[in-house]
Amino acid sequence: MELCPLEHVARIEVRYAETDAMGVVHHAVYPVWFELARIGFLRSHGMPFTQIESEGWQSPVVALSLEYLKPGRFGDFVEVHAQMSQDGVRFRFDYRVECEGELLVRGHSLHVFTKSGKPCRLPAHFVSHFAP
Repeated sequence: MELCPLEHVARIEVRYAETDAMGVVHHAVYPVWFELARIGFLRSHGMPFTQIESEGWQSPVVALSLEYLKPGRFGDFVEVHAQMSQDGVRFRFDYRVECEGELLVRGHSLHVFTKSGKPCRLPAHFVSHFAP
Protein backbone atom coordinates (compact mmCIF):
# COMPACT_ATOMS: atom_id res chain seq x y z
CA MET A 1 0.00 0.00 0.00
CA GLU A 2 1.16 3.50 -0.79
CA LEU A 3 1.35 5.82 2.18
CA CYS A 4 -0.34 9.20 1.91
CA PRO A 5 1.95 11.85 3.45
CA LEU A 6 -0.99 13.61 5.15
CA GLU A 7 -1.94 13.16 8.79
CA HIS A 8 -4.80 14.29 10.99
CA VAL A 9 -4.81 14.64 14.76
CA ALA A 10 -8.06 14.52 16.73
CA ARG A 11 -7.74 16.01 20.21
CA ILE A 12 -10.08 14.49 22.77
CA GLU A 13 -10.69 15.05 26.47
CA VAL A 14 -11.50 11.71 28.07
CA ARG A 15 -15.03 11.91 29.42
CA TYR A 16 -16.22 10.10 32.54
CA ALA A 17 -18.71 8.10 30.44
CA GLU A 18 -15.80 6.67 28.42
CA THR A 19 -14.19 5.05 31.45
CA ASP A 20 -14.84 1.91 33.44
CA ALA A 21 -15.18 1.56 37.22
CA MET A 22 -11.40 1.94 37.57
CA GLY A 23 -11.36 5.29 35.76
CA VAL A 24 -9.59 3.72 32.77
CA VAL A 25 -10.76 4.30 29.20
CA HIS A 26 -12.92 1.32 28.23
CA HIS A 27 -11.46 -0.76 25.41
CA ALA A 28 -14.57 -0.25 23.24
CA VAL A 29 -14.02 3.53 23.14
CA TYR A 30 -10.86 3.42 21.02
CA PRO A 31 -12.59 2.31 17.78
CA VAL A 32 -14.98 5.26 18.22
CA TRP A 33 -12.02 7.59 18.58
CA PHE A 34 -10.43 6.00 15.50
CA GLU A 35 -13.58 6.85 13.56
CA LEU A 36 -13.44 10.47 14.77
CA ALA A 37 -9.85 10.73 13.53
CA ARG A 38 -10.65 8.98 10.22
CA ILE A 39 -13.65 11.20 9.46
CA GLY A 40 -11.61 14.25 10.52
CA PHE A 41 -8.78 13.17 8.22
CA LEU A 42 -11.08 12.98 5.21
CA ARG A 43 -12.84 16.27 6.01
CA SER A 44 -9.66 18.24 6.77
CA HIS A 45 -8.02 17.03 3.56
CA GLY A 46 -10.85 18.01 1.24
CA MET A 47 -12.96 14.88 0.90
CA PRO A 48 -15.61 14.80 3.63
CA PHE A 49 -17.29 11.46 4.17
CA THR A 50 -20.65 13.09 3.46
CA GLN A 51 -19.40 13.78 -0.09
CA ILE A 52 -18.33 10.16 -0.53
CA GLU A 53 -21.74 8.93 0.64
CA SER A 54 -23.61 11.45 -1.52
CA GLU A 55 -21.88 9.90 -4.56
CA GLY A 56 -23.39 6.53 -3.61
CA TRP A 57 -20.27 4.97 -2.08
CA GLN A 58 -20.00 3.16 1.23
CA SER A 59 -16.74 2.19 2.90
CA PRO A 60 -17.21 -0.60 5.43
CA VAL A 61 -14.52 -1.59 7.89
CA VAL A 62 -13.32 -5.07 6.92
CA ALA A 63 -10.63 -5.43 9.60
CA LEU A 64 -9.80 -3.67 12.85
CA SER A 65 -6.77 -4.17 15.06
CA LEU A 66 -5.81 -2.51 18.33
CA GLU A 67 -2.87 -2.91 20.67
CA TYR A 68 -3.32 -1.53 24.18
CA LEU A 69 -0.02 -0.38 25.66
CA LYS A 70 -0.94 1.99 28.52
CA PRO A 71 -4.27 3.06 29.98
CA GLY A 72 -5.93 6.36 29.25
CA ARG A 73 -7.78 7.85 32.21
CA PHE A 74 -10.67 10.16 32.94
CA GLY A 75 -9.60 13.79 32.45
CA ASP A 76 -6.67 13.00 30.16
CA PHE A 77 -6.31 14.96 26.95
CA VAL A 78 -5.41 12.49 24.21
CA GLU A 79 -4.39 12.91 20.60
CA VAL A 80 -5.49 10.38 18.02
CA HIS A 81 -3.15 10.50 15.04
CA ALA A 82 -4.49 9.07 11.76
CA GLN A 83 -2.60 8.40 8.55
CA MET A 84 -3.90 6.66 5.43
CA SER A 85 -2.46 4.30 2.83
CA GLN A 86 -4.16 2.75 -0.21
CA ASP A 87 -3.56 0.23 -2.98
CA GLY A 88 -6.40 0.99 -5.42
CA VAL A 89 -8.68 -1.67 -3.97
CA ARG A 90 -8.45 -1.10 -0.21
CA PHE A 91 -7.46 1.73 2.05
CA ARG A 92 -6.05 1.52 5.53
CA PHE A 93 -5.83 3.97 8.40
CA ASP A 94 -3.09 3.63 10.99
CA TYR A 95 -3.74 5.21 14.38
CA ARG A 96 -1.70 6.24 17.39
CA VAL A 97 -3.38 7.39 20.60
CA GLU A 98 -1.01 9.50 22.69
CA CYS A 99 -1.24 11.34 25.97
CA GLU A 100 1.45 13.90 26.77
CA GLY A 101 3.73 12.27 24.20
CA GLU A 102 3.28 8.73 25.54
CA LEU A 103 1.86 6.08 23.25
CA LEU A 104 -1.25 4.50 24.80
CA VAL A 105 -2.78 2.55 21.91
CA ARG A 106 -1.91 1.83 18.32
CA GLY A 107 -4.04 0.19 15.71
CA HIS A 108 -5.38 0.19 12.20
CA SER A 109 -8.60 -0.23 10.26
CA LEU A 110 -8.90 -1.65 6.76
CA HIS A 111 -11.67 -0.49 4.41
CA VAL A 112 -13.05 -1.18 0.97
CA PHE A 113 -15.47 0.76 -1.18
CA THR A 114 -18.83 -0.66 -2.14
CA LYS A 115 -21.57 0.63 -4.37
CA SER A 116 -25.06 -0.87 -4.22
CA GLY A 117 -23.64 -3.37 -1.74
CA LYS A 118 -20.97 -4.72 -4.09
CA PRO A 119 -17.21 -4.32 -3.56
CA CYS A 120 -15.38 -2.30 -6.20
CA ARG A 121 -12.11 -0.52 -6.83
CA LEU A 122 -11.50 2.75 -5.05
CA PRO A 123 -13.01 5.68 -6.96
CA ALA A 124 -10.37 7.26 -9.23
CA HIS A 125 -10.86 10.72 -7.72
CA PHE A 126 -10.29 9.25 -4.24
CA VAL A 127 -7.08 7.50 -5.33
CA SER A 128 -5.69 10.59 -7.05
CA HIS A 129 -6.75 12.94 -4.24
CA PHE A 130 -4.74 10.96 -1.67
CA ALA A 131 -1.88 9.83 -3.90
CA PRO A 132 1.58 10.17 -2.36
